[in-house]
Amino acid sequence: MKIKKGQLILILIVVLHSTAIFTAKAQIIKIPHGILVKAGGRQVGLMTAKDAAFCLSLNDSIAPSAIKSVFIDDSNKAIAPFTVISAAPSYGIKTLYGKLMINTGTNTWSLYDAAGRVLIQDATYSSAGTSMQITHTVEGVLYGSGNKSSKDLKKNRSSSSVNNGVTDIPYFWNSAGYSALGISANDNTPATWNRDKNKAALTWKFSGKAANLYLWPAKTMYEGLSGYAKLTGRPKLPPRWAFGYLQSQWGWSDSAYVSNVLTKFRTHKLPVDAFIFDFEWYTTLPDYSVHKEGKAGFTDFAFNPKVFPNPAKQLAELKSQGVKFIGIRKPRLGNAAMLDTARKNGWLISPKTDSRDLNYSNAAVRKWYEEKNKPLIKAGVDGWWDDEGESYYTCYYWWNTAQRDLLASVRPNYRHFTINRAFSPGDQRFGYSTWSGDIPSTWPSLNEVPMDLLNFSLAGMYYGACDIGGFQGTPTKEMLVRWFQAGVFFPIMRSHSNIGTTARFPFLWDDDGEAAMRKALDLRYQLLPYIYSLGHEAYNTGAPIMRPLVMEFPEDTTVANMRNEWLLGKGLLAAPVLNPGGKRNVYLPDDTWYDYYTGDVIRGSKTFSVEKALDEIPLYVRAGTILPVGPVIQYSEQTSDAPLEIHIYPGKNGSFKMVEDDGVSYNYTNGDTRTTAYYWNDAAKTLSWKMSGSYSGKKVYKTIKAVLGKEEKVALIDNKGSLVFK
Repeated sequence: MKIKKGQLILILIVVLHSTAIFTAKAQIIKIPHGILVKAGGRQVGLMTAKDAAFCLSLNDSIAPSAIKSVFIDDSNKAIAPFTVISAAPSYGIKTLYGKLMINTGTNTWSLYDAAGRVLIQDATYSSAGTSMQITHTVEGVLYGSGNKSSKDLKKNRSSSSVNNGVTDIPYFWNSAGYSALGISANDNTPATWNRDKNKAALTWKFSGKAANLYLWPAKTMYEGLSGYAKLTGRPKLPPRWAFGYLQSQWGWSDSAYVSNVLTKFRTHKLPVDAFIFDFEWYTTLPDYSVHKEGKAGFTDFAFNPKVFPNPAKQLAELKSQGVKFIGIRKPRLGNAAMLDTARKNGWLISPKTDSRDLNYSNAAVRKWYEEKNKPLIKAGVDGWWDDEGESYYTCYYWWNTAQRDLLASVRPNYRHFTINRAFSPGDQRFGYSTWSGDIPSTWPSLNEVPMDLLNFSLAGMYYGACDIGGFQGTPTKEMLVRWFQAGVFFPIMRSHSNIGTTARFPFLWDDDGEAAMRKALDLRYQLLPYIYSLGHEAYNTGAPIMRPLVMEFPEDTTVANMRNEWLLGKGLLAAPVLNPGGKRNVYLPDDTWYDYYTGDVIRGSKTFSVEKALDEIPLYVRAGTILPVGPVIQYSEQTSDAPLEIHIYPGKNGSFKMVEDDGVSYNYTNGDTRTTAYYWNDAAKTLSWKMSGSYSGKKVYKTIKAVLGKEEKVALIDNKGSLVFK
């Protein structure tokens, strides 16, 4: 094997900064994060990764090391301490969370948890041609790779690819007690894994001549996602307004139309936080008919004067009424002169094809793109809707990098927010949302949305969304209402529609349809204190906002693959009607539950049927839940003197951390929050609270109204306090 000069220098550096231990059968080289072991004719790296994982590193070209990948969060500098195990023929490293071992006699490796329990035993590795492979026996149920290979929660493979509203990532959590994330030499040809038909063996495949398999003991899905967030990055919060209702459509015809829709929303008391605009905001015609050479005069980076003749003034007027602007972006260019420049500079992903897509991984492209979009941000654009960027696996990552850097240069410390049609590991670091693609307006499509979004949650995409009402076609009134009701309990609530279909504006759907959608929107805004606090929990712990029931009830086989009802946090169970007729079956796991609207107590585990009127949602709350409920407001930043209601659901002790911050900056990452930790002592019938954090903005709640059944008590929120109920 020929070793290039640069590779030789790297090997010498590794050796000079390491300690070599020689035995009769193996040589161990201690490196800063682990050891290199010679086994099976190659060096194998056994390393710690961040503060909770191991990395098994294989490399046919140079000494094994962590592959440079955008999937891994470089900002997390945590290093787990380890000790070296040397007991020929077995060698490895041991940490507080477990150990990773290799047997130089059999050339196999094994993973153990902190208690010494075997999680993976005698796994093999090999290389063939231009790829590498790792195989091991597998027990348990696998979750977490995304929604492309399957919409089931239970997984048997990951294609590790992206398409319209679907994504697979090279990750899983195994109910046997561990998680795994595979990183190949090239992020755009990511690792894949496949469980054989007998479910006895699992094989990882890595393109190229290097492979990193990250492994961490994880008894629960929560621990799996916690480790995933430590490796790939914490999910940054979008701005608080993005947790409200986002109204999108293709077909905003002119400026008068936009103004009229705004007036209708506000006069009809329909809460909304953003309008989202399709092609019409920046061009007079879609670019689907534009050829590879482009079109002379096509506008890629300007406002369409028919819809926005005075964009800065119009966007300011929207904001004055609590409505933000989000505009669609395509990954490609339409303007002939700009395309000519891009081709000459080698800025397109496939210069020799008909593609007009920019290669955002090129730093020069990002810089140029930032400059072209800067006037739009200065005019008042608040966020972007990134569409059709599935041309390569990391397109959305690099595209968002350009948009984030642009925003930071114009509006420092303002939270980045985009809605994207796919994702890859690490994208959650941006404050990034993914929607489930250009879905049809059908009942089966509505049923599939929770499947997609729950799979997003388990794959580290914390802010899932969909086209409420479906994109292709016009739903019935009943279907749209039920879609809105389900959307109340999605991390991001956004509707959308294709051009030529009836817009999903509630006031267009008869009085009863509008009333039902208004009721759903009011509920969404009342739940914002709860949902936004769950966003902070996600950032701090890796726990998703929208959770499958199996996360909380892992021993309940009924919910192992349940996707038509779900939890927000640990305590709020949504079972919206997803079929015509208003009827559905509801399953409540083994616990005590309350009907959110009636307060009726239901003992689980139990399956029962419900029949709901058009404006009713099956919604249940788990005993021990403390649920903050805000007043009805018309947009998320609207102030109100009404107290924050703290709803208590007795039957067991409970707690909840209510988090408040400025809603727009990244100051929360430095602890500038106000966290009120509420505790319910069921035996003493006492609600107590304790406040921490330095944030003291004008919009924090000053008064609470604690509600226990029909009993209510009002109190000022101070640093600590308590209320005793009868």
